[in-house]
Amino acid sequence: MRIAIISEVFLPKIDGVVNRTLNLIRQLPRHGDELLIVCPQAPGCDQCPVPVVDVPSFSFPLYPEYRIGMPDRRLVDSLRRFEPDVLHYVNPFAFGFRCNDVLRKSGLNVPSVFSFHTLYGEFVKGYKALKPMSALIWWLMREYHNRADVNLTVSGIMQAELVRRGFERVELWPPAVDSELFHPNRKSLAMRNRLTNGRPDRKLLLTVSRLAPEKNVGFLADVLRTFPDACLAIVGDGPARSDLERRFQGADARFIGYLKGADLASAYASADAFVYASETETMGNVVLEAMACGGAAVAPHAGGIPNLVSHNHTGFLYRPRDVQDASRWTRSILSDDVLRKRIGTAARQAVEERNWEQSIGRVRASYLQAIEQAGRAVARSTWSEQLAEITTKTLVSLFRSTAERRKLPTAIRSSQAIPAAASQEAFAAALS
Repeated sequence: MRIAIISEVFLPKIDGVVNRTLNLIRQLPRHGDELLIVCPQAPGCDQCPVPVVDVPSFSFPLYPEYRIGMPDRRLVDSLRRFEPDVLHYVNPFAFGFRCNDVLRKSGLNVPSVFSFHTLYGEFVKGYKALKPMSALIWWLMREYHNRADVNLTVSGIMQAELVRRGFERVELWPPAVDSELFHPNRKSLAMRNRLTNGRPDRKLLLTVSRLAPEKNVGFLADVLRTFPDACLAIVGDGPARSDLERRFQGADARFIGYLKGADLASAYASADAFVYASETETMGNVVLEAMACGGAAVAPHAGGIPNLVSHNHTGFLYRPRDVQDASRWTRSILSDDVLRKRIGTAARQAVEERNWEQSIGRVRASYLQAIEQAGRAVARSTWSEQLAEITTKTLVSLFRSTAERRKLPTAIRSSQAIPAAASQEAFAAALS
């Protein structure tokens, strides 16, 4: 197959969605597939072994790491030359929806798959200026996703939730993890020293998260204060870091910044417990990675996480926003070495079969299904399509004007040419 992937977020950004996209790029050519990536332009976005079309972009005002691309006619020309059998919109929102509008208007009718990874309609509730837009964003996402021949999402819980909200043709893209990279044998005294600031005998809690309001990391400050004999290592970065540093002031917490590859795996394997606070995960990639490293995870019973964690077997689930309940299960792990080992061993066993080869195989099956069912998607009424397009254009214009007022980087120029493939070494580094 010839597959064009339109990726809402891409390199050099670090998150679970980008990781999934990179694994698509790694696995699909093994089946003989040819790929083209379409993404917002940013330094390093072409560091992968397949052709990339990068379009001009600007930084989202409230989250500068997220760049919004601005597609135009040159996008259409690039795709016409490539002649894809199927289009995969990965995590589409402002950029993906605009691409869809441009391509539909051009008459380029290609079977499409949309994959849903981010609860944008819930995430905006963490930003005061955007909170009133939640219902609008849910409507907008449903309008665009229901244009697809097949929709994908990454947990059974989220699949049911999307169907309940009126999304159509929703299939499962199974969770996966690199269980060779993320492995208990990555445990390291040197990493433990680093995470505990040279106090390896101290009980060590770990969380890995983007530092943004919707991730609820500040909740862990209240949990940590119930453990005077423990410290917390916070791996990740993001726009809320300065606020979180103030929130954790006086607590025994250390902000590590981003880790990746073997260093990230070592951090998971070297901690006594993995604690997590986000309640809006469609799946919970970092929870899966911690489990693969034999980590005992304590996470909220929310979002797609209960599809990964079996309470009191492969980890513990606490009542969302309940500090006492989260502390209770964390204390169980920290105070009982036998329990911690049992949970970690069971967690590792539970995820060993969740491999990328099998997961991407399901995605390929969805591509073939989309090709077979092309045109069967229920047509949206003309007024509904027009209203969705106007809404998306208005949002993008609003975001761009705000970025310009705040003097954020805007409208990076794109070559619009498909560059030669970047080195395998650069791609391997990004994937890890």
